[in-house]
Amino acid sequence: MGLNVILSGVGVSTIFGFSFLFTKNALDFVSPVNFLVYRFFVASLVFLFLLSFKIITIERKPYWKLWKLVLFQPILYFIFEIYGIDRINSSEAGMIIALIPIVVNVLSAFILKEKVDSLHYTLLAMGFFGVVLIVGFNISMQNLFGKILMLLAVFSGSIYTILSRKLSKDFKPQEITFFMMISGFLFFSMVNLFTGQLKLVLNFQVLTSALYLGTFSSAVAFFLLNYMVKKASPTLTTVFSNLTTVTSVIAGVIFRKEIIGIQQIIGMTMILSSLLVITVRGQRMKVLQNTPK
Repeated sequence: MGLNVILSGVGVSTIFGFSFLFTKNALDFVSPVNFLVYRFFVASLVFLFLLSFKIITIERKPYWKLWKLVLFQPILYFIFEIYGIDRINSSEAGMIIALIPIVVNVLSAFILKEKVDSLHYTLLAMGFFGVVLIVGFNISMQNLFGKILMLLAVFSGSIYTILSRKLSKDFKPQEITFFMMISGFLFFSMVNLFTGQLKLVLNFQVLTSALYLGTFSSAVAFFLLNYMVKKASPTLTTVFSNLTTVTSVIAGVIFRKEIIGIQQIIGMTMILSSLLVITVRGQRMKVLQNTPK
């Protein structure tokens, strides 16, 4: 796992870690599907700006092949996630989303035929248990529908990661990300038009959330994520998603004045330790593979 992949993973985790905070702020004033239009509108504008100044380039390719990827992400994933977040608290959402690395590892073994050793799975479990320590064990049966939606988001996000890995052989990260953002904007705009929910809400919380999520969480983070998947296997790149929970806790302390205890500190230490060991092992394996025999 190269340095660029590691930096991309830290960037993605940091950006996604703050996304729950901004999403919650926006949903106090606007409906979930309506807000998704704002988010993907901003993301599409960012990419059109980058294209107009030739900062990124999009080649002529059969983009229709990306329809499966777009179906799972952004369409299904964001439908499940935003309605799930609307029904449960952010800590529960963070814990459930942290299941993605485990699901991706299982799917990779069956779909991509990728194999990792038992130590990798042990480190993965260590990171997830760190997430459990951070959010606590007080998970009630209330808002069950919201939790089911978040589990469906986990499955959709995992399938997206697998498909992105396969399609990265034919499409550049910016091409996949651009197509995702445009497709998300068109799809959710049509849904809002057909359901009559589309309306303009000029609210500070909504606007700042749309700018953050559209620019960073949608455009920048997904570009970095697609870059990571292209450069490394899903079993390695998805371990960074646990770092999102750490970021969420830090954001809560800074912006919501939440207090963290020794349990949360131990959990964050376990997550960071598992990430460090997996990264070092990945670097060593890469060196050994490139060493002439």
